[in-house]
Amino acid sequence: MALRSTACVLLRATVDAGLKHQARGLRSTAVLGHRSLPLGPMPNEDINWTQLDSLEKYRSYTRYVRAAEEADRKDVWWKTYRKFREEEKTEAIEPVNIGLPYQRPSRKTEVKERKKVMLENKKNPEMERDNRLRTFRIPLVKVKAQWEQTNGPFHIKRLAEHYGIYKDLFPMAYFVPRVMLRVAYGEDSSAAVHYGNRLTPSQAAQAPQIDFEAEENSLWTLLLTSPGTSK
Repeated sequence: MALRSTACVLLRATVDAGLKHQARGLRSTAVLGHRSLPLGPMPNEDINWTQLDSLEKYRSYTRYVRAAEEADRKDVWWKTYRKFREEEKTEAIEPVNIGLPYQRPSRKTEVKERKKVMLENKKNPEMERDNRLRTFRIPLVKVKAQWEQTNGPFHIKRLAEHYGIYKDLFPMAYFVPRVMLRVAYGEDSSAAVHYGNRLTPSQAAQAPQIDFEAEENSLWTLLLTSPGTSK
């Protein structure tokens, strides 16, 4: 009888210890799952999603861009993607821009020129008729010229970074190709150099014909290098 009572006491003690251990585990899990309060308001917290029609309308792309730039300049309490990227850049040495200086025209000048072109297009009866009959066509030569003046240099820079051209030429420097070169081989310029095409040795046997736009009486230096043998 005494042995039975002793076994019951030990069993009860074991059960109590198990419950206490389980309670301690639940408590530690609750502590680990606890999240700290935000240090400020969350993004778009003040927007009432039940009354979206009452929100302020931008009414133009220019106003939207201006509001987005103002919001981007504001300091926030959370860590943005840009802050993560800036921390990564501070650890590594940033490459140096050795390209030609470039000053982009002001936004006001671009809008003024755009309005001028739109006004001239509206006064053109042939363009208005082609647009109405859906027969209007834009020449690809003009599209390429506009691309070379706007986004073309940055696209070419991304291609050069992707294929490691800057790394082979000068590891700690880069440049944005502001001057477009037109390179072709042959007397009739039949073998033209594009972004990524390959020419055979027989096609490139003669000296290349290089064409680029420059101001009158200006001096330029043309340098021919081989990234494959510069290592």
